[in-house]
Amino acid sequence: MRFCYLAQMQFECAAGDTKALPLHLTRFGTLVLETASFLYSLFEDRPDSIDLVRVWRSFDHPFGNELQDSVTRLSPFKDELKLVRNRLGFHGSLSRSHERAGLGIFDVDSGRAHDFARLVRDMQQLFLRMIAWYMKGMDISTRPAEMWNEFVNELQGPSSVQGSV
Repeated sequence: MRFCYLAQMQFECAAGDTKALPLHLTRFGTLVLETASFLYSLFEDRPDSIDLVRVWRSFDHPFGNELQDSVTRLSPFKDELKLVRNRLGFHGSLSRSHERAGLGIFDVDSGRAHDFARLVRDMQQLFLRMIAWYMKGMDISTRPAEMWNEFVNELQGPSSVQGSV
């Protein structure tokens, strides 16, 4: 399914009538699964995982409480995120019922889906502040301000150059 979503996104920009689904559905579906998979991977607590809290514990910074709060807010979703990551984001499934497990966190009629969406937005804002803080401490010769501006511009949308292509 992940491959089909990614391939579909590729063909959305192709010439001719190759679009099988509306653009907003294929992009949304792909990005929801990718975001959920990545989010789980950042906070997976296996010893060989990234574990963002462990990484940021290794130096002084002002984000310890906010990171811990994010982990606390993420914990009710963690089992479902693991299923989404394993069965849709990475490994795949042999049946639709097996694949469906964990997708309840995306049920737009539930309060949990709204809580999850708020958590994703709050974590994005926290991560942007963490990136900005980290870049302020970088060697000026690496042009961190320029890198930061390019990153923020990319998040805000396509440039006039990208839009005209």
